[in-house]
Amino acid sequence: MQLAWLEDFVELARTRNFSRAAENRFVTSPAFGRRIRALEEWVGAPLAERKQPVSLTPAGMLFLDAATHSLDVLHAARAQLQNPAPHAEETLRIATGRTLAKTFFPDWCESINRRFGPFLVSLSTGGAQEGIMRLSSGDVDLLLSYGSPSTRLLIDPNLYESILLDHETLLPVSAPNAKGRPQFRISPTGDTPIPWLAYSPTLTLRSVLSQHLASLTHKLPLHMVCQADSYEAILEMAKRGAGLTWLPQRLVQDELKLGHLAVAGDAGMRVSFDISLYRSRRNSNARVDAIWQGLSSATKQVRK
Repeated sequence: MQLAWLEDFVELARTRNFSRAAENRFVTSPAFGRRIRALEEWVGAPLAERKQPVSLTPAGMLFLDAATHSLDVLHAARAQLQNPAPHAEETLRIATGRTLAKTFFPDWCESINRRFGPFLVSLSTGGAQEGIMRLSSGDVDLLLSYGSPSTRLLIDPNLYESILLDHETLLPVSAPNAKGRPQFRISPTGDTPIPWLAYSPTLTLRSVLSQHLASLTHKLPLHMVCQADSYEAILEMAKRGAGLTWLPQRLVQDELKLGHLAVAGDAGMRVSFDISLYRSRRNSNARVDAIWQGLSSATKQVRK
C-alpha cells in the first residue's frame, strides 16, 4: 500500500468525481482508477460506487476516517522531523502562572530579549506547585512566580536561587455602584457581612492574603460566596457585582481606569508582595547563566 493511494482516495471522496480527482492529483484518469482499485484490493473491500456522482460504500465511509486520520498524523510527524525543535541551549524555557503570563511576562521578556537576545523562549503556564515541579525535574530553566509563604516553603534555597524582579500589590476591589463608588467597601470597624470572592488554596496569593487578613486588629466580616482557582475568573465575578475581592494591581489597572471596578478599601487594606525568578543551582545552560548573572548584577546595583 502506498501513501499516494490514501491521498487519491481522500481526494476522490472530496470531489465525488474520478476525472476531477485524477486531474487534481496530476495523473491520468486510467492511472487514477488503477490506483483506487489497488487500494481496494489492499483493503479487501470496494470503497466507491462507480457512478456519477461517485458515492462511497459503507466500507469506504469507514475507511475514509482512517485514511484522513493517518494522513494527518503522518504529515504532522514529517513536518516535525523536517523542522526539529531547537537545541535546549538555544531555548530559554520558562514556567509561570497564567496571570503573570498576561500581566508581567510580555514586557519582561521583551526587555531580556533586547539585553541578552535574540533567542527563542518556550513558555509554559500552570499553578505554582506545577511550576516548581517542572523546575525541579529540569523541564524548565526558570520559574517566574509570585512570592508567597507557600512558595518559599516549597523552594529549598540550598537547591534553588532567586532574584527579586519587581513588586506587586493586591488591591481590594468591587464593582462600582451608580455613583461610581465601590458597591462593597471595607470599613475598619464595620460588622455588616461583605460578600467575598476568595482564592482557592491552589493559588499562590492565597497564603499572602490570608497572612494579611490574620494580621488585622479588626477581623473583617467577610462572607465567602465564591472560591475560584483563577484570578481571571474572580476578576469577572467582581466586575459583575458578585462581591469584593483582592486582585493584583497589574491585572485590574485597566478595569479601574475604565470604571468597571473601584478600589474598596484604604491603604491599610492593600497587600504588597514580590515577583521573583527562580532557577536550580545545578542548571548548566550557558544562556541561562548569562541572563542570570546579568539580572543579578542589575538587582544589586538597584539595591545600592
